Amino acid sequence: MLGTVTIIGRANVGKSTLFNRLSETRRALVSAIPGTTRDLKYAEINWQGKEFELVDTGGFLSEQKAELQKLTKKQEKKLRFGAGEDIDRQVELKARQALEKSDLVILVVDAIEGLNPQDKKIAGYLRQSKKLSLLAVNKCDTAKLREQTADFYQLGLGEPWLISAVNGAGIGDLLEEIISQLKGLKKKAHKKSKKGAIRVAIIGKPNVGKSSLLNRLSGEEKAIVSATPHTTREPNDTLINYQDKEIIIIDTAGVRRKAKIDRESLEESGVKMTWGVLRRIDVAIVMVDINERLSHQDLQLGKTIAESGVGAIIVANKYDLVKMRDEEKSVDEYRDYVRWAFPHLSYAPIVLVSAKTGFNTEKILKLILEVEAAQKIKIPVNALNKFLKSLIKKQPPARKRINVRGRVAVKRAFVTRLQQLSVKPPVFECEVGSDEELEESYRKYIINNIREKFQFVGAPIRLVVRRLQKKNN
Repeated sequence: MLGTVTIIGRANVGKSTLFNRLSETRRALVSAIPGTTRDLKYAEINWQGKEFELVDTGGFLSEQKAELQKLTKKQEKKLRFGAGEDIDRQVELKARQALEKSDLVILVVDAIEGLNPQDKKIAGYLRQSKKLSLLAVNKCDTAKLREQTADFYQLGLGEPWLISAVNGAGIGDLLEEIISQLKGLKKKAHKKSKKGAIRVAIIGKPNVGKSSLLNRLSGEEKAIVSATPHTTREPNDTLINYQDKEIIIIDTAGVRRKAKIDRESLEESGVKMTWGVLRRIDVAIVMVDINERLSHQDLQLGKTIAESGVGAIIVANKYDLVKMRDEEKSVDEYRDYVRWAFPHLSYAPIVLVSAKTGFNTEKILKLILEVEAAQKIKIPVNALNKFLKSLIKKQPPARKRINVRGRVAVKRAFVTRLQQLSVKPPVFECEVGSDEELEESYRKYIINNIREKFQFVGAPIRLVVRRLQKKNN
């Protein structure tokens, strides 16, 4: 890894579009609405065998807000820990933190709007920081616009790189220059790598504490925390190390009922991206606010997670508040309540935590390792068939009336040959007679005992029942 490259600039100059173009993904939410990007977004870029880390940031130097350098240390500390409701300032604070940690900074400006006073302020701040930097003039979609970019030399950041993040013009040349500049730094390769990391998403309704939990697990203020609903608008990845394992924690936008979300809004786009995350994770942390009554929306959320086939952990946040309110209720009573609200996630372990105080949050990291490992367990056929025989001996299938060649008979399903077909999620197959059916209750009996016997913690086990073919006379 050659180094870290951070994209900065004022709102709506195309930073996220450039991030998506350079990373060849659609991970950053793109919108014409100012302030769409809030939290930092990361990607690993590989260009002709050379790698670097890319960071997308929110808008820099909001015109409506005082500059952050005027904040006292006490005020900045409050922002870092999510106190107050000034989201714009928190966005800028995150951008500045990313800039400080970067090896190279790309300042993005807008060719259509031309040189802007905010561009000059940001360029001045960049020069003072003495960071290695490149100037990218975006939206150079026509020859006329490219001819009108001479004013950007006034920023004092050297020759502007004329690009179009939308159609890809000039991107190859920009990448060549990024690699050249990073190689010139002669920095040692970064040790962190996302290959083989466990991917975990925190999913839940708005304001249940997802971003607070991310900050607590990572040990840093990675995500902006606010009581304002929908502060997080798009999935954001954070790489952490725990017990010599790399874990990518993904904070996601809060999920509400579809009927309550405005069509073609940022919230709708963010929720779609949240569900898209399910296709690329190993474990879902389903987060709820135990201080509030759990609802039908929570039930639907659990159902969607279960159907996705990923491992699951249920985290009931704000346990400190309910304990203060009702000291007589036991931990088991709260767990039973959460279990009742998530019938589709009966296999998921439940943790009562306080993201604010840190109570029980380390248990989540231990469970992530357990759940991810459980999804990869492979049981030999001999062990499964021996196990199946003991199960049937302990509790055979119920007798049932069936039609055999035009005659009604009462018999049990004859269950044979239990084998594992795949992992992640674990899928098993058993066989029954050609005229037989296995009741749903007995399927669950087999699944639950497989889970208990072979320690499939948090893994959604599937059981396929196959009928034996009739023999031709």
